[in-house]
Amino acid sequence: MVDSVSQGSTAGNFAAANSIASNGEDLSNMFLELLVAQISHQNPLDPSDGTEYVTQLAQFSSLESLQGIRENTAANQSSLDVMKVLETTQLVGREVSVPASSVVLEQDGDISGSVNLSAAAESVTAQLYDADGDLVAEQKLPYSGVGTLSFKFADQDAGQYSVRVQATQANGLSTGLTAWLNGAVERVSVGTGADDILLQVNGLGNFNLTDINQLVTKS
Repeated sequence: MVDSVSQGSTAGNFAAANSIASNGEDLSNMFLELLVAQISHQNPLDPSDGTEYVTQLAQFSSLESLQGIRENTAANQSSLDVMKVLETTQLVGREVSVPASSVVLEQDGDISGSVNLSAAAESVTAQLYDADGDLVAEQKLPYSGVGTLSFKFADQDAGQYSVRVQATQANGLSTGLTAWLNGAVERVSVGTGADDILLQVNGLGNFNLTDINQLVTKS
């Protein structure tokens, strides 16, 4: 069940689309009023050339076509925003991988994640530290070339932990890597727009939708 999903942004998009349509009608009425006023106030001894009105009508027709394209684009964007929000709510209960270095276990369980290795390394090590900064567990990750390497610290006690991952090169130099920790999505929140979507991930915090590295398939 979704605890909190704000639909204000998508409703605002529909309102904006309706406003654009209203502006299109106002534009037509304004043009007709100006045309009538122009004809009514012309000099009867020197009337305007009829071709001028034809030209104005052609220009207005082009402007009206552009307005129609704008209205259709706004309506389509609004529909896409609604679909994006609805699809995002399907992530609730799913496990995702997000960039995080700390995690809180509310109950005993596993801490799992991965790292993306962009260059060859002699070895890759994942370390787990408790809230006091003491090393709890360490894993040498099996190296199989550039790509994603997974790690898992099983059967950890409830509490707060931090994860550090380092890659060691052949020359002995070590480089810290970004850890992507796994957690279940508990809530989806929508901000000022469909692109402003936050996911509350259990034990890891809040993350933008674009922060997700991948959906995690439990083995």
